[in-house]
Amino acid sequence: MNIEDQTARRYHWLSSALRQAWGKADFIEEPHSGIISDKKVKPLNLTAKESDQNREISLRQVSEEPKTFLKNLALIQRHPKQITLLELYNREFHWHPVVDEKFDLKRLQKTIFFAQDQNPQSFEQLLSFKNVGPRTIRALSLVSEVIYGAKPSYKDPARYSFSVGGKDGTPFPVDRGVYDQTLAIMEKGIKKSQISLSEREKAFQRLGNVTK
Repeated sequence: MNIEDQTARRYHWLSSALRQAWGKADFIEEPHSGIISDKKVKPLNLTAKESDQNREISLRQVSEEPKTFLKNLALIQRHPKQITLLELYNREFHWHPVVDEKFDLKRLQKTIFFAQDQNPQSFEQLLSFKNVGPRTIRALSLVSEVIYGAKPSYKDPARYSFSVGGKDGTPFPVDRGVYDQTLAIMEKGIKKSQISLSEREKAFQRLGNVTK
């Protein structure tokens, strides 16, 4: 939810399509079957496969070196502009969307040491701990990239958006003309498609369910 422009994203997943990890459904790495969004952004996407190393190092910082993590974060906060000029050995620095964010180090310290005491064995377990919220994860990700060179993904995972509006008027009221035209085009496409009669009937049924 974006409280500034009062927009929200809808995340969908199918249990049957979830990747299995350690004998159970994996809700950490790209679990979503689809994401509805009215606009594209440049997010910190830690569910992406490309963010795997960033997640691993974030977890390691909590489990093995929380004091070092806090020192590194304090360093970044003291020199937010100069940090982009660092030439880290064998590391490539990438723009990080939270490099200018202000973190409460005292509060983070309590959260990180509490999490360390719980001995998290996975990133999923880390997320389940009390007080480990978005800001804590962003801080860990920031240090993982800037100090350790583990670049997370900034690709927007949204694949489709509202084209005719929302029933509740969000993000904008339904344009009935565009709505009817869209349905007509889809019906025409189904009729002309080279599929079996049963598949065509199922397609019309699915389209009908959408319009109810």
